[in-house]
Amino acid sequence: MSSSLQPDEFALLVDRTGRHFLTKIRPTGQFQCHHGVLQYTDMVGKQEGARLETSLGKPLWIFRPRLQDYLMKMPRSSTIIYPKDIGVLLIWADIFPGARVLEAGAGSGALSLALLRAVGPDGDLVTCDIREDMMQRARRNVTNLMGPMPNWSLCLCDVYHGLPDGPFDRIVLDLPEPGLVARHAAQALVPGGILCSFVPNVPQVQQTVDAYRETQAFVEIETYEAQVRPWIFRGPSARPTHSSVGHTGFLTFARRGEA
Repeated sequence: MSSSLQPDEFALLVDRTGRHFLTKIRPTGQFQCHHGVLQYTDMVGKQEGARLETSLGKPLWIFRPRLQDYLMKMPRSSTIIYPKDIGVLLIWADIFPGARVLEAGAGSGALSLALLRAVGPDGDLVTCDIREDMMQRARRNVTNLMGPMPNWSLCLCDVYHGLPDGPFDRIVLDLPEPGLVARHAAQALVPGGILCSFVPNVPQVQQTVDAYRETQAFVEIETYEAQVRPWIFRGPSARPTHSSVGHTGFLTFARRGEA
């Protein structure tokens, strides 16, 4: 059973057309959009799915945001890994509850949020980056949604020169040259552990796969591209949306095996 919405929680407001508005519920004040004004006090105590009415008499339905809702609207310092790619990553890399995971490339915290949810309170996530400002942005975005995460460590370091605090069950790389981390990852992964990397273009994938093979420490090297095509159904009419999320990058997976 979900509890009622409270101050300092994020709320997702949805109109009749499915348009989304993300806001944080305040003890006082109001939310404004082209549909009119809603008082934050009118949101407090509501159950998810409740129908609210704006000052202009327009209906809005209130929910807690899904993770993908928050990811697409949170402040960004860089391009995020899109939810469609994160979904494939979590399943193909088999990020399981209790896993110890290293993430290289903090970005704006989108992947960190998904990994922390997947490993749960019994797992650990170590996030590495060479830029303090990127780690600060990731920390703010994660904390705003999930609160303090005692099982999350941020490390200011260059993984091209080595990985901290192994061993790890899984290693996830969001870097321009994942191949430069291949030998370090082979040493830091547990036997059977999985390495995953995300890069945007084909030459990067080729260099990555070649580097993984060169170590002779990885087997089952696979690369995927995920595409999502939403559809609209209205009465007898059905068509794909005019805007879809096509190519964003390639995910490459490899398993640690004996040479």
